[in-house]
Amino acid sequence: MPTTSESRLIAASVAEVWAAITDLEAASRWNQAWQRVEYLSWQREGVDTTFRSHTEDDRSFDFRISEWAPEEYVAFEPLREEPEERRYLITLESQSFLLEAVSHDHTNVTLIASATGHGLRGWLAARFVWPGHQRELILRPALDALQALFEPPDGPEQSGETSPRD
Repeated sequence: MPTTSESRLIAASVAEVWAAITDLEAASRWNQAWQRVEYLSWQREGVDTTFRSHTEDDRSFDFRISEWAPEEYVAFEPLREEPEERRYLITLESQSFLLEAVSHDHTNVTLIASATGHGLRGWLAARFVWPGHQRELILRPALDALQALFEPPDGPEQSGETSPRD
């Protein structure tokens, strides 16, 4: 099963990062693909919590939290029917966050994705095309958005400073 990952040092404590990534109803702050998230299960955290993400193109995807180690690791896996996944060359198996404290106010965040290729073309694409595509279009933007929650971009507008031309 091909796996790819991207890491980022974020200026926030492990507890702050954990709170942001496990607040699924506010996940659109770091996952631009998820416009809205609703819980499908009564539980709101931990293994077997299920939820549905809604995209801006009116599609929805159901997920289950498959692994949960508070303030350390959380993994999400899609819920789907077996026949459906055979329609695609590549299917996502899981996405997960690994948090490692670097100091009391800095956390190394690794976002990991795993997929399965179906058929020869899917197998080749999953090993040679998918990892780069996933890092560039999914993992990096998610980490950029997560980082921006704690480290607003520098610039005159954000800092209240005026430019020399003003």
